[in-house]
Amino acid sequence: MTANKGSVPAARFGMPVKSYYVYIMASHRRVLYTGVTSKLETRAGQHQDDVFEGSFTARYRVHKLVYFETYSSIHRAIAREKTIKHFTRAEKIKLIESANPKWHDLSEQWKRRPQILPARFARRKDDISMGLGFVIEDRRGVRILRLHSADGTNRLTAAAVMSLTNAIRSLAAEPRPLILTGNHKFFSAGADLVEIAALTGAAAFAFARMGQELMSVVDRFPAPVIAAVCGYCMGGGLDLALACDYRIAHPHAVFGHRGAALGLITGWGGTQRLPRLVGKGRALEMLVAAEKVTASQAQRIGLVEQIADDPVAAAIARVAPLM
Repeated sequence: MTANKGSVPAARFGMPVKSYYVYIMASHRRVLYTGVTSKLETRAGQHQDDVFEGSFTARYRVHKLVYFETYSSIHRAIAREKTIKHFTRAEKIKLIESANPKWHDLSEQWKRRPQILPARFARRKDDISMGLGFVIEDRRGVRILRLHSADGTNRLTAAAVMSLTNAIRSLAAEPRPLILTGNHKFFSAGADLVEIAALTGAAAFAFARMGQELMSVVDRFPAPVIAAVCGYCMGGGLDLALACDYRIAHPHAVFGHRGAALGLITGWGGTQRLPRLVGKGRALEMLVAAEKVTASQAQRIGLVEQIADDPVAAAIARVAPLM
């Protein structure tokens, strides 16, 4: 399989890529604590179990993980931690609510992690597991991650982006080909415009970094990743497809970055990945003119590599020889 991602990361040769996390914990009364760690799951559990006896988090029962950002450099993570610590309380609340408006405990997803393709189910023919914003199916050795939302548009809300990032990072521990897809009408409508409209300052920066981290996790995935696109693939959804190795489209699929029509531009990597695939001039037309592109046009300009009536089946057939 020919990849379209540029340089091959160390993870593809079995070398681990370490991540560092800047995180915010909160108590029931929303007392806040900011920290940095390389083992977020472990550290969140330590705070929740009050293992740091007499500490600030133990004294005020700061037990909920409400926000985190991911970095590949410890120096950048420490610098970001210092920046957030100097935020006012109001700024910290805005940052948290930009990604987690209901203040959910994000560590709950790790408590449920064994439900995401557990090893004891690995030999079964068909396994299905669910998470916030997605459903994962294990079909004869090929993983299919289907974007999912209640309204069917598969919007990449901040909470869904964090959930997807952690799920795909977990799947990378047992590398197998991965197919990203949606439903018949939407691959993904992209980021949630209601969330975007509420972003200011630091919150907008954090939102951009959050989306970039998801794209990087897909980009660094140590096995082939194929986007099987039906329906609309717009904005952040297109950024997600661009981060994959290969794109297969249904004949009625539609692609576009419509942000310019709303006075926006993507911060999730599309401005870099799109020109590498279709050329600078064509990419500018799509980004600046907010132009929509049909499947046949997308194949002609190099945005997709294949058109198929059943993109998921075509994707499975493509990666089957690698199994």
